[in-house]
Amino acid sequence: MKPATLIACLCLSAPATLTVAQHSGDGTKTQQTAAPVNAMCPVGKEPIVASAGTVEYKGKTIGICCPGCGKQFLTWDEVRKDEFVTLAVAHREPGMEEQAERDMREPEAATVMAEASWTGPYTLDTCPVSGQKLGSKGDPIEKKYDGREVRFCCGGCIGKFEADQATYWEKIDKQIVKDQVRYYPTETCVVSGEPLVEDGEDIANNMVYGNRLVRLCCKMCERQFKADPKKFIEKLDKATADTQRPEYPLDTCVVAGGKLGSMGEPVEMVLAGRLMRFCCAGCNPKVEANPAEYVKLIDEAWQAKGMFMPKAEEGQHGDGHGG
Repeated sequence: MKPATLIACLCLSAPATLTVAQHSGDGTKTQQTAAPVNAMCPVGKEPIVASAGTVEYKGKTIGICCPGCGKQFLTWDEVRKDEFVTLAVAHREPGMEEQAERDMREPEAATVMAEASWTGPYTLDTCPVSGQKLGSKGDPIEKKYDGREVRFCCGGCIGKFEADQATYWEKIDKQIVKDQVRYYPTETCVVSGEPLVEDGEDIANNMVYGNRLVRLCCKMCERQFKADPKKFIEKLDKATADTQRPEYPLDTCVVAGGKLGSMGEPVEMVLAGRLMRFCCAGCNPKVEANPAEYVKLIDEAWQAKGMFMPKAEEGQHGDGHGG
């Protein structure tokens, strides 16, 4: 863990030429710019992110944590901008002390987060270690790590997973992002409401939380999300259901096969970014027991309508987002 002063020294070293996206006052972008004079975003008060780009002000390059912050900084009056640049050059910019305190609290915060975490079922149909189909060696083995569920094809894979969790979680997260991004219901951040697409470019930070893809605009929103994940997952679930319900591809229960509405108002749940509608609440546990099977069924139903196609097939069947 690095003290804030050390972080500042590293970020505020002698200017060098970088290749980044630079946002100027008139909205144009160039590719060559000097190193930022600041370590903390002037708007978000978070560590700057290289991929977010920079803004130029009076010959100084200002780093930001997300593209929206650059536009907001440029709306500040001259006195306020001058004050920030002065503090940045002196390594005393706002947010630096708070970041150092957060760094010191990270171990404690991680413990609290593990106790209060939200998680969804493991919906991938392959074992993260062997890559084999779940069920190919008997019933999958379900385990939870810090509250997050994962399933293995056999007991022999568990030890390998636990010996190198970081590698396997990264592998799982990449698969989840690829699987769920086509179903993502909104182009705005679920926390701030800020856009996730700018000038046609996807600028979202993809985070997998409890086996669910969450797309955010910046690190500050990631921290807010993790402080109350259930609240934002519920918001995301509602957006997903409202988006997919009008063209839902089945008029029967995906579990029991009966007509939706034959036993009263259909019951709904959102799983891995997919809306699922059931004839009754008794179907929910069956889906949770074997989520990959029902994810496959709902995928096939959508794809029969030419919607939410896997990326490899998008060119043949539309844009993959419901046309």
